[in-house]
Amino acid sequence: VDKNELLARARTQIRKRRYTDHLRDNVQNSIEMAITDPLTGLHNRRYMESHLATLAEQAAMRAKPLALMMLDIDYFKSINDTYGHDAGDDVLREFAVRIRKSIRGIDLACRYGGEEFVIVMPETDLHVAGMVAERLRRSIAGEPFTIEKGVKRIEVTISIGISTLETKGEAISAVLKRADQALYRAKHDGRNRVVAAAA
Repeated sequence: VDKNELLARARTQIRKRRYTDHLRDNVQNSIEMAITDPLTGLHNRRYMESHLATLAEQAAMRAKPLALMMLDIDYFKSINDTYGHDAGDDVLREFAVRIRKSIRGIDLACRYGGEEFVIVMPETDLHVAGMVAERLRRSIAGEPFTIEKGVKRIEVTISIGISTLETKGEAISAVLKRADQALYRAKHDGRNRVVAAAA
């Protein structure tokens, strides 16, 4: 075999391999971007909406409870207005980290939009969901958030509404709506609290 021909063939194979790896990485990144919120690293609303019905069906088939938690950062607009949008982004990123620390691997945490988040908890009843929500509320209120690259620390609180899948075949949109109504009550009743939806 000619030495130059061997080198040329080897270079061609290496280039092909690199190109294939590059294409695979691009596809993987595109998939990640389609289902992940870029700021917080949590799943996005599109991902949640596409998986929520499946989780509800599985819960109904197994006769297991399913809890849904809707969270909203209190007075988030004033954080942005007072400290700037970069500080608001810092708060959202840290908030996502604290959510991840407070939930299980099987739970689904998503950024629903703006400063609103949803956590779906399979095999969780209203009582347990309430304990998790309260633990998360305390973890947010109990330690100030660092902003402006560690220069300032600000107090942040959240309001949480929780609901559960009540009956087999119930529309998951109804569960989401009840959690949203419970969140509204938490806000209305003074914020920095957990409210469970009335059955």
